[in-house]
Amino acid sequence: MSGRLRGLAALALVAFAAFTSSCDRHVVDGIDLAELVPPERLEAVAEAVERAGRNGPTLAHALSDAPAGDREALAFILSNMPTVDLARVERAFLLETVALAREARERFPWGATVPEDVYLTYVLPPRVSQEPLEPWRPFLYRELSARLEGTTSMREAALEVNRWCGERVGFQPTQRRDQGVFETLASGYGRCEEMMIVHISALRSVCIPARQAWTPYWAASDNNHAWTELWVDGAWHYTGACEPRDELDDAWFSGPAGEAALVLSAVFGEPAAGEDVYRREERFALVNSTERYGPTGVLRVSCERAGGPVSDERIAVSLWNFGALRAIAGPRTDEDGTAEIALGDGRYVVSAGDSLGHDWKLVSVTAGDTTDAALEFTERRPFEGVFRLVHAPGGGEDE
Repeated sequence: MSGRLRGLAALALVAFAAFTSSCDRHVVDGIDLAELVPPERLEAVAEAVERAGRNGPTLAHALSDAPAGDREALAFILSNMPTVDLARVERAFLLETVALAREARERFPWGATVPEDVYLTYVLPPRVSQEPLEPWRPFLYRELSARLEGTTSMREAALEVNRWCGERVGFQPTQRRDQGVFETLASGYGRCEEMMIVHISALRSVCIPARQAWTPYWAASDNNHAWTELWVDGAWHYTGACEPRDELDDAWFSGPAGEAALVLSAVFGEPAAGEDVYRREERFALVNSTERYGPTGVLRVSCERAGGPVSDERIAVSLWNFGALRAIAGPRTDEDGTAEIALGDGRYVVSAGDSLGHDWKLVSVTAGDTTDAALEFTERRPFEGVFRLVHAPGGGEDE
């Protein structure tokens, strides 16, 4: 055989090996994933099964056992589940999650108004934040179905769900690790994030899309806060979790939220087109929702070292909270050494760099405008001298 023919034969064997390897990846415990999963999700599901390790066959059998109409929803969940859940989640839990979510969508009149992408992203997810993975859906669906009997308005249903939650959960500090839904309901109290976890789970159980929102630190007072954003009648709204009011977009924190430096919302999977993506990770994203609550401006920071741009550099955007400078955001520079972020009207400290060179500046962000700040990485010591930082909307002179 000539050298050319041997080379072609070798290429053919490599191609065949790659093809068979790809095909084998889609067959798990005798189940062909390609026959069960929409083509656009096939590779993501196959990767999820691999990440699940010894629990991979459980996921494949869940897809095989699910009714045909539930498989796309189940494929979406598996595609976006964190590895820690994939490695231990049970088949019955997965089947119950997609079946009850579908049943709620079919039962309640507002279910038909929820677009498919919103349903997948904000109704189906079995976890809200970092709480334990628990089978809350059957209990909440049963309890709230009785409570919402005869309710036809999505808005009224959302308000009633919060009344139900408010009757059962109040605020009280707990440990840093999030309680699960049942732990919070059993104790009757939780931190703001734990109240939010119960509330969002309750909304999702009756096909009202919901997601977590929070501010890392308040701009004008100490502490931070987390609350619920919910999709009602085609638009996003907010409310205090387990803190019922008679209207949406009305809460004790409406004033502080209107002056917030930054509000972030969590997305299970991919954010919708047009949302301001703050950070995108594998299988989840954070969107910048600050402009939903109050006026914002754009902060644009450029980083240079020895006259050239510094790419992939994390910029610390900080304000004063709990008696110290607290970072609320960390956008990264692009290949041109520039990062942009929308922030609430007010004053901030921006800083970046390392032991080889760093810089910082005081900046004022004004609603509707773009503020530019240039950081030059030199041996300058951070925070030399004395300065006065007051987060006052409307700008002003920094001292």
